[in-house]
Amino acid sequence: MDFIVEYLKKNKKASYADVRDAAAARKIEVYPIMYGRAQALLGLVTTRPRGQGKAALAKAGLVAAAAAAAAARRGPGRPARSAPVDTGSLEGIIAAVKNSEQAKSRYRTALERIQSILGEALA
Repeated sequence: MDFIVEYLKKNKKASYADVRDAAAARKIEVYPIMYGRAQALLGLVTTRPRGQGKAALAKAGLVAAAAAAAAARRGPGRPARSAPVDTGSLEGIIAAVKNSEQAKSRYRTALERIQSILGEALA
């Protein structure tokens, strides 16, 4: 660790690969976490104060809210998540079967379109 700190004092913009190679020349093993901690010790990278992570958020009850917000956001073009299916009743099972049949029909139609496009392109 001392070697990394001294190396970064001399060259603040040194990459991990540079530090690793210089340490290897001196037969010192260097890991990425050591490089990051040395940067933090020298103030070369911004760090949050300890106690700001997941445990602190969990104590404040914010982890569940953050997870729910992340689950609500989906990537562009991705459909919204469907509600969980109630398989405890006959109506729930029937609804699940109907939904899967509709999805199968949509997928089959899409595959047939892809097949026809590929057939035209290769013909």
